[in-house]
Amino acid sequence: MTDLEGKVFDRLPDETWFYPGHGKDSTLGEERPHLVEWRERGW
Repeated sequence: MTDLEGKVFDRLPDETWFYPGHGKDSTLGEERPHLVEWRERGW
């Protein structure tokens, strides 16, 4: 999770789209509010 935040969320703008191998396409801005929840889950 720390690598994901440092390499992706801390460097790229909210408008950046990503296309995961599972789930729906999204932008970093849409997912950024979930970072705390993901960390609490142990991701």
